[in-house]
Amino acid sequence: MFQAIVGFVMVIALVYCLITKKLLPPIAFVLFPVIAALICGFSITDIGTYAGKGISGMVSTVSLFVFSISFFSLMSDAGIFDIIVNRLTKAAGKNITAIMIATALIAVVGHLDGSGATTYIITTTAMLPIFKRMNLDKRALMLITSLAIGVMNLVPWGGPTMRAATVLEMTPSDLWTPLIPVQGLMLFFLLVVTFLQGRIATRNQAKISENAAASEAELTSAPETAKSPAWKLAVNYILTLAVLVVLVLDLLPAAFVFMLGLSIGLIVNIPDLKKQNQKLKEYGTAAMSMVVTLFSAGVFTGVLKNTGILDNMATAIVGLIPTALGPYTHFIVAFLAVPLIMCLGTDAFYYGLLPVVIGVCGNFGVSAEVVAHTLLI
Repeated sequence: MFQAIVGFVMVIALVYCLITKKLLPPIAFVLFPVIAALICGFSITDIGTYAGKGISGMVSTVSLFVFSISFFSLMSDAGIFDIIVNRLTKAAGKNITAIMIATALIAVVGHLDGSGATTYIITTTAMLPIFKRMNLDKRALMLITSLAIGVMNLVPWGGPTMRAATVLEMTPSDLWTPLIPVQGLMLFFLLVVTFLQGRIATRNQAKISENAAASEAELTSAPETAKSPAWKLAVNYILTLAVLVVLVLDLLPAAFVFMLGLSIGLIVNIPDLKKQNQKLKEYGTAAMSMVVTLFSAGVFTGVLKNTGILDNMATAIVGLIPTALGPYTHFIVAFLAVPLIMCLGTDAFYYGLLPVVIGVCGNFGVSAEVVAHTLLI
């Protein structure tokens, strides 16, 4: 019982520090579990061993993150996403429903690199002028983009899936593979919502002003620029498609797939060794913050699991939950996931709350993977 109390106090303190921005996530994930373990009587040597196990379990996840971000950043620099965005906006023309669907598709493509900020920038830059000229409700743009990000976040290099896989000590691709049909269904749902938004906007807008029509004509006739020669673009598209197919079919380890893709992409797009090195440094700098956070999260999960603090916390919660509701704890938490993540933040939700829910549900025979899948969805 003492370990459980220490664990709960630690989680509350950790969440408080993350919400109020008193500490950076990497610092909190390292210090709090170490302090909790010391209070519970574990030696610093044992804690170091447990932390090492957690860090070792993070290597594949960190590798996946670094190389996936670098690969998609390279493809973005090569201009393959710009051409897709330009063609989608041109194809939409002045058809309001088509504009909404183009918004969804641009957001899906834009989120292939797993970065929400990049997706909002790409989608808003491409579509906001059209929404303004067509006098469309800009909230629909935000709704569609946010839904697309939510759907695409399930990919193994997305933040939530990587965090959940860290807690489960498994590779993100293994956690993601059973979710592929669900993600397909969610993409269909995204298109349904987008279509309905288009119908609503069409009904609410009796006609398009001449000014909007003129602006639209000017927009659709804008020249399509490419950052790379045609042959390089063709190779980049084939390479990107091959990477995605191999990932979906789970033929090779995900991190290795991105390593191969990045290696080939650098040779094709940047033959000069000095420029290759500059690009790698640029991509590495962008990914370093998340890398530090992931390894720190490995310390957090490794110490809590191996000291038994997490098990004691779960046992204490089980004693408070009515037997009839115990097997459905993950559904209850999943139902509250959006407000919880808004209040706690993504790191605290997955690294702080998910392990506790897994421990609780495990006492009722629910597997850790089922719990993680439920909260991810």
